[in-house]
Amino acid sequence: MSTILLAGDSWGIGVYKQDTDGHKWSPTGQGIQSLLESQGHTVVNISKGGGSNWLMVDRLNDNWDNFSRCLYGVDPTERIDVDWEIIDYVVYLQTDIFREKFLYEESLGWQKVLDKEFADNLITYDTFQHMIDEYFYKFYFELNVVGVKHNKKILCLGCWSKLHPSIGNYSNLVSVVPSAIKLLLPELEEDVYLSDPEWYSQLAKDSKFMSKFGNEFKPMTMHATQKLQLLYDTLHEVHPDITGYSKLVDELLPYFGKTI
Repeated sequence: MSTILLAGDSWGIGVYKQDTDGHKWSPTGQGIQSLLESQGHTVVNISKGGGSNWLMVDRLNDNWDNFSRCLYGVDPTERIDVDWEIIDYVVYLQTDIFREKFLYEESLGWQKVLDKEFADNLITYDTFQHMIDEYFYKFYFELNVVGVKHNKKILCLGCWSKLHPSIGNYSNLVSVVPSAIKLLLPELEEDVYLSDPEWYSQLAKDSKFMSKFGNEFKPMTMHATQKLQLLYDTLHEVHPDITGYSKLVDELLPYFGKTI
């Protein structure tokens, strides 16, 4: 059996259940971790609900107090010291690419709001796609460095964000599931890199942003809306149920116990 390091956002935590008054969602303890453990694997889980890709890179680098990179999710009290000598595989669950730049706004009912300076600076890019490509160039480069440093392959699943095609350029990153949503809901026409609906409603009201990127952003908004609707219609929320997580684990299992 293997020792597996699991890193991601709330998808790494697992199944969530709504409380009786309908106001709060809480993890049930079921998910990728419990499924792997039931098969005899050991799981070290550093995932964070609401967390971001760069937050996980920091945690993988044993940096639990870097407040300069992520506005939400940095919490040194959650520190888990990883013994890389016993880790056999890293499983990485990719999330929404704007997660580093939001905070919950109390005056709006704890809604996610993008940092204004970040949102304003988006128009400095030639195209919105250029921004996306640059994000993944930097992120995959640093994630791959983690794998190279510890001589580990990082098994990647595109969960709340689909994987970017450039992942194939990195020797220690393995694209296991390019889009978990499309795997679970094959009727989805196109997955997206930005999945949180708050970004779409916020940026749609930004006249400068829409004037420059509207032709790119509108189709993306339609795909994201379809994605959310399919999830709500089938799962009634934005996380898989245990059956969905089981399908993701089935995709991972062939990679354990063999040289990648």
